[in-house]
Amino acid sequence: MREQASNCGSGTESVRGTALPILECGRIAHRILAGSPVGIVCAVFRRSCYLEFVGGRIVCVGDRSLGRGPLNAQVGRFFPPRVGDVLALRVEGAKLWRPMKQNARVARASLLALRAAARERIPAEGLGGLVCGSSSPLIEHASAALAALDGWLGRERPGPDAEMLLGLGPGLTPSGDDYLGGVMIALRAFGRALDADAMWAWLEPRAPARTSRISLAHLAAAGEGEAHESLHACLEALGEGATAGWADRLERLAAVGHCSGWDGLAGVLAVAQRVAA
Repeated sequence: MREQASNCGSGTESVRGTALPILECGRIAHRILAGSPVGIVCAVFRRSCYLEFVGGRIVCVGDRSLGRGPLNAQVGRFFPPRVGDVLALRVEGAKLWRPMKQNARVARASLLALRAAARERIPAEGLGGLVCGSSSPLIEHASAALAALDGWLGRERPGPDAEMLLGLGPGLTPSGDDYLGGVMIALRAFGRALDADAMWAWLEPRAPARTSRISLAHLAAAGEGEAHESLHACLEALGEGATAGWADRLERLAAVGHCSGWDGLAGVLAVAQRVAA
């Protein structure tokens, strides 16, 4: 999706119309909206927009095609506003979404089935090629950072090269950020919550200088163990040992951002392959 504009925190107009009723939203979005229901539009797409609230907190508003996620707030009908518009949202009565609790295990047969289904679907851009061990110019460029992060996953101290993943790649949420988010989510899902906490503690002070506020909000959500429902569907299937249904799961994942779903999955598999049995 192409962004109309992105200028978080600048320019305001009067609140547009009455408060929009939210039908369903993620846990973090609900937490934000319950405390501060009025935000400024800072990025606009055909079927969704991002709003910034007090304290720089971010919520994504869109129609049902947006899907469920920690920052997502779904409305019945979405009409694209303008950057700088001030919108009020009504969260009372909204259904609350949060991902299911994950089994702290991965079946190797499920990993093999995922990779077989992914082989003909992985985009040429981004870091998704890591799902099947293939390369790309971005993967080659990020090789030192990926190696440093892999060493961390193997219980080494984080090397300074790992920081290069922050903000790496094009897009509203760069590939490197999505990969790091996938790693943190998988660490928490597969029984290494303390490592996920340590990674976020390391990333949080470094991220603001290297990536956008919107991507930082998604990274913070990943630090709490939450992402788009399509990535959690893959995590759940890995934990259940699923060997069927991967084509459908990956099709839904591919619809997230330009290649964000694939980048996040690559981060998940960096952890999953270490705990697979």
